[in-house]
Amino acid sequence: MSHPSDTEFRLPLEVRPLTDARIAVRDYYRRKGLNLEFSFDGNLVGDFGEACAVEEYGMKLVKARSNAGFDGHTPDGKRTIQVKAKGPSTKSIAFTYSEMHADHLLVLELDFDRGIGRAVYNGPEHYVRTFLPGEPWKGQKQVSLSKLRQAAARIGDDERLPMVRVDDRL
Repeated sequence: MSHPSDTEFRLPLEVRPLTDARIAVRDYYRRKGLNLEFSFDGNLVGDFGEACAVEEYGMKLVKARSNAGFDGHTPDGKRTIQVKAKGPSTKSIAFTYSEMHADHLLVLELDFDRGIGRAVYNGPEHYVRTFLPGEPWKGQKQVSLSKLRQAAARIGDDERLPMVRVDDRL
């Protein structure tokens, strides 16, 4: 049996009916000649990302959902965490300006078709923020996956959040 990397995890089985329905709708329209993806929208993907961060990394979700700049705290409560989630075909991560920045950034890629998630970035947020404008901006700014990989190369082993869930589903 192969051993997955320490950044990969299985999505809950309860997600499968949503994925199956999406695939059925996509395939139905492809048979009619429409090549549409019917991808999950950003809010749904973001909520799944936060749920995975809670289950897999022990993040303590903040109760007030209006906190700009972070989604939760590390299990010890000492650092804030911002979670970004993306599908496998997404080529960049969107950021909205906030005066408050998280201590840690966790970018999760969720492959709903395969039922797998993995961390593509797990480290201090400030490494990624070097690719964003310093002054306040309006709307969203994108950080490409290539820049995310550049930032990830700077992360020390002691700067990563460890996975806390022992999961026998893999």
